[in-house]
Amino acid sequence: MGGFHSLFIAGTSNEAPLLKFDRYVAINSPVRLLYAVSQLDEFFQAPLAWPPEERTKNIENTFLKVAGLSKTSLAPQGTPPFSAIESKFLIGLAFRLILRDVIFSSQRRNNQGVLQERIKGLRREAVYREILQYSFKDYIERFVAPYYQTRGIDLTQPEALKRGTDLRTYAEGLRANPNIRLIVNRNDILLAEEDLEWLKTAIGSEQLTIFEKGGHLGNLAHPAVQKAIVGALEGL
Repeated sequence: MGGFHSLFIAGTSNEAPLLKFDRYVAINSPVRLLYAVSQLDEFFQAPLAWPPEERTKNIENTFLKVAGLSKTSLAPQGTPPFSAIESKFLIGLAFRLILRDVIFSSQRRNNQGVLQERIKGLRREAVYREILQYSFKDYIERFVAPYYQTRGIDLTQPEALKRGTDLRTYAEGLRANPNIRLIVNRNDILLAEEDLEWLKTAIGSEQLTIFEKGGHLGNLAHPAVQKAIVGALEGL
């Protein structure tokens, strides 16, 4: 969301003249939020590719691998011992836990009456179990859209939804802004190939840095990536 918001502000800077920055540095920004969250929902469902009779055992084995790795050094030691399905599931699970915390925290502040379980500060097991049933798609439909409806924004209207979730809506503003610096990875799971191609046309080549590998925020410890981030601030 940080990268997306940076580009959103950069692309609308002419519309909001009081909100301007000398440099807009976005790292691993998605282009279409709805595509990005659909990927996360799909990854969480990755274990469905296993035969039903093997699914529970395989999920338990995946968690045992995670537990085993947690006892070792955090220094990189080659390729993690996970299959493609296991890797997708763990990524999807990590984001699903973030979504759980988002829903819990937001509903403690402003209970929209969606959750059936009581929202308690100390005993959270029951409400956590309920929240984990919600996908990102459910979150948008059951929580986000009704919230904005009360503020006069109808996200059931395609154009309203596009303005809030698709950077392509602001292509003209992005092309006209020379202060943008964008760093992305070609294999970012939140970035479709067509999105990457669009970024090449919307962001000038001198403003765009593409790394071949790294997934989504997975190579921030790499010296070359750190150098690119620092370089994005040059001239200020």
